[in-house]
Amino acid sequence: MVFLVRLRHEDKRREKKEMRVMKKNVFKKLGVLLLAGVVLASAVGCGNKDTASSDASEVVASDGEMFDSNTLDAGQVKLLGKVCSVPVEYSDIAKKFKLRDEMTEQFNVKVAPMGSLDSVYLDVFNRSDAHLLVNLKNDRNTEELPKNCKISKIVAEADYADSSVILLPGDVSLGTTAYVITGTYGDPDTSIDSKDGFTYIYEKGNVTYTFEFKRDVEGCVKIVIESK
Repeated sequence: MVFLVRLRHEDKRREKKEMRVMKKNVFKKLGVLLLAGVVLASAVGCGNKDTASSDASEVVASDGEMFDSNTLDAGQVKLLGKVCSVPVEYSDIAKKFKLRDEMTEQFNVKVAPMGSLDSVYLDVFNRSDAHLLVNLKNDRNTEELPKNCKISKIVAEADYADSSVILLPGDVSLGTTAYVITGTYGDPDTSIDSKDGFTYIYEKGNVTYTFEFKRDVEGCVKIVIESK
């Protein structure tokens, strides 16, 4: 009888011990699962960060295009971060600029074959205070909508644009002094003096760059780029 009592007592102790072991194993497994979850979440987070970093790099790359040269010889201009050759294909900058409706789409204006459309406003998206004035050239033998033409002339004025809108090689833009411009590009091919100011003209192949200055204003007040 005593033997049976001891046996039952030992069985109960064994059962309690096994229960403790089972609980420890369960807690260990839960801990492992939790740790795995944390590691997985961290990995996903890093992946998102890498993706975000990659996206940011692509944005910088697309908006930080480089000129082919630090001079005007390549016939280029940067418009809202996009480096373009002159004459500029409007389709290349259509995502950042828009031809003003009353000059084009509203009246369904078309440009004659081998013809041009002058003094069209080119508005900067999301900036009501910024625009350029351009001439459009149709180099095809059929009538074309303005959006299918090339920009043969760009007029930028300091009151309506800045270096973020238009930039030339050597970081020259509206507001750049005559001293810096001549230091970057050399002496102009033509220099015109007037009572109110002076003008520098550079002839580079088929492209003419004109910089206008006023005597009472520091820096360039107007840039005109035109292809022949």
